[in-house]
Amino acid sequence: MQDKSPLVSVVITCFNLEKYISRAIGSCINQTLSDVDYEIIVVDDASTDGSRKIIEMYGDLVRAIYLEENCGVSHASNVGIKEARGKYVVRVDGDDYINTNFLFVMSQFLQWNEDIGFVYCDHIVVDNDMNRKQEINNLEKLLDHGAGVMFRKEYLEAIGLYDESLRNREDYDLLLRYMKNFDGHRVKLPYYRYVSRTGSLSTQKGLRAKLKEQIDERQGFRR
Repeated sequence: MQDKSPLVSVVITCFNLEKYISRAIGSCINQTLSDVDYEIIVVDDASTDGSRKIIEMYGDLVRAIYLEENCGVSHASNVGIKEARGKYVVRVDGDDYINTNFLFVMSQFLQWNEDIGFVYCDHIVVDNDMNRKQEINNLEKLLDHGAGVMFRKEYLEAIGLYDESLRNREDYDLLLRYMKNFDGHRVKLPYYRYVSRTGSLSTQKGLRAKLKEQIDERQGFRR
């Protein structure tokens, strides 16, 4: 365990992702940012498959937290953020992965621009057949998926972290609250690998549309 506090904390959330979790962790380990400048926290949300066994293989390279009860990605994310020691926090879904320069470039933007509250990048979307397509990001798309964002931890704490009553659209809710107070910046580089797969939370369109309406009404947000 490193003595000084890291600059960045990566929080990987996992629930029954034994097919993907090794790739997610491996991509976070293989970074150009010095390994003394970041930590990897893996929060396993009471997986019932072989995810835990795979996570344990990484030993001291990650800080693993195993929840006894499945409470959803919002709760798992909050557990990781509360444990984070870094100045900046980025959440990586357990089925996604990141470019080797992701942590270095994103943290540099926040370090050199104190007026920026969060930074996000473009994506490469990967499907079940490993077909890849670059996706240019914008705030509207970011609100839809919420992936590939690096936040200032103190700002996350100021807005109350994720709403744990939400098991879907939690990123949308958090970003709306965050953007009421803090500006963001887009890095025009495809550094986040977003995996689009059948059955994932992001593909439940009917539920997501309903939750979006509820969140908009609650926050008084109209576009």
